[in-house]
Amino acid sequence: MFVIALLAAGVLAAQPPAIYRKKPHRPPPTAAFAIGPSIAQERALRRRLRRLARIKMLEPRQAMLLAFLARSHTETPLFENSAAIDVGGGILVGPTSVTLDFLGSPIIRADVRNASKVQVSPVLTARLRTSDGQLLRVSVAIEPLEPGATRRVELLSPSRGRPTSLTWTSTP
Repeated sequence: MFVIALLAAGVLAAQPPAIYRKKPHRPPPTAAFAIGPSIAQERALRRRLRRLARIKMLEPRQAMLLAFLARSHTETPLFENSAAIDVGGGILVGPTSVTLDFLGSPIIRADVRNASKVQVSPVLTARLRTSDGQLLRVSVAIEPLEPGATRRVELLSPSRGRPTSLTWTSTP
């Protein structure tokens, strides 16, 4: 009996394994899709519409948040300088105001005026000195200014500090 089982196992092991082949998929009929957009295009359009709807929903929230921050006085004024300072090359900076945001970082707001007769594109550097002697530097590249043009700039220092003085330098 054991011999019969051994012979049956040998016969089954000697046969090659069965080969299973996948059925080839037929391509979709082109006439049905020629009428409208493809499924991929329709899905992409739906995703885009969802993104736009989400942005539309978030825009009023952003406006409400900015209005709240403006009303809640999250900035503390430190000092103002109403004089216009000549930093060279016919560039005047001023009036200037320095405030602290709610995190303790200084924010500088100033008007930059081109008093020269040529177009300029300066890099302004503000040096803030704190009461403990720390020096904070903040720079901004001004887009080309036509002669006589004025532009408002806002600089935010990533460093925390309570500045007591401000000096400007310009690099053409």
